[in-house]
Amino acid sequence: MNIKSLFKHIQIDLIVFLGVLLTVSIFLSFQVWKGENETPNTNCQIVNCAPINWVSTKKIAKNTYKTAISLEPNLSPSDTIKIAQYFVKQKCKRAKIKRITILYTVKTNIWVIWREEK
Repeated sequence: MNIKSLFKHIQIDLIVFLGVLLTVSIFLSFQVWKGENETPNTNCQIVNCAPINWVSTKKIAKNTYKTAISLEPNLSPSDTIKIAQYFVKQKCKRAKIKRITILYTVKTNIWVIWREEK
């Protein structure tokens, strides 16, 4: 057996091995993707499955912040403002609220723009 035919056999074996490896990796990737995209068998709408209550604060300027709050639906405006003031005061005791925006949809969404006073 000469060296040329030996390399040809090794090359064929390598191509077959890489083809099997590619097929197995595609199959495993598909199984992982399919497992992540499966949803549990619930009869709820996507909107109702979202978490109801959450608070997020981001810095938008040097000493100005935006706090976003998502609450349960149909809160009264006075309660909504009190809740917004409470969460802003938790972040900064000397905060000056510039603007409060309330959006009533499936949930009550509040956006508060406030400045840190020194």
